[in-house]
Amino acid sequence: MQIRRMTEKDLDQVLIIEQQIFPDPWSRKSFEYEVTQNAFGIPLLLEKAGDIIGYAIVWRVYEEFHIANFAIKPEYQGKKIGTQFLESILSLRGSCKFALLEVRESNDRAIGLYEKFGFKTILKRPRYYRNGETALVMQKIFSETPQTVNK
Repeated sequence: MQIRRMTEKDLDQVLIIEQQIFPDPWSRKSFEYEVTQNAFGIPLLLEKAGDIIGYAIVWRVYEEFHIANFAIKPEYQGKKIGTQFLESILSLRGSCKFALLEVRESNDRAIGLYEKFGFKTILKRPRYYRNGETALVMQKIFSETPQTVNK
């Protein structure tokens, strides 16, 4: 598997995965902005033999490392690929002191993954998503030296 920067050429495949996974998917315009304009953004892809199997949008803004979007293609979920990808993503934190993300309160699989990496729920955002679902805001405080997770 290989991690590389997302480009505009990847967006058709990314959008297919995005629409398969999320009930409230990001728009093409949102992904285009991340790929072409966001100075704080790091749009990433996870590939296996040329096939996009995951992607992430992360932002490094001052001391915050924000995971704005994280997805693994449905047929690759439950195979520890998300664990490996998230570990690689977190290693890009630079000098950030903490990571933040929002996750649907009903997304037990994702919450479990984030908790495995030391993320803790710090607050809830009621009706955060278009369908009225609550988001959990999860935070991970980084120690001075990067740590790996037991796989």
